[in-house]
Amino acid sequence: MSPARRKRPTRREVDATVGLLATLANPLRLQLLLALAREGALSAGELQTRAGAEQSAVSHQLATLRKARLVSAEREGRHMIYSLLDHHVAHIVEDAFKHATE
Repeated sequence: MSPARRKRPTRREVDATVGLLATLANPLRLQLLLALAREGALSAGELQTRAGAEQSAVSHQLATLRKARLVSAEREGRHMIYSLLDHHVAHIVEDAFKHATE
């Protein structure tokens, strides 16, 4: 279907997209997502090291990313391992980063 023939997005779809972009519009959340997109699943401690941020700040932002359905978490022993929820998240983050830095 050509772009001109696509249906007009609903208010709900627009609001959901705005919410996604607002979630991405945070430097620490973007760093965390980029690390997961580029390196795959990482523990909370590894993400803290990659981001160079306080543990409490990383935990708070990871909770926000989970609530936004951008990352998932699994417990492995005493560690929480985080990964992107699906491949779309990696594309969105990488494309936004590339566009902004060109």
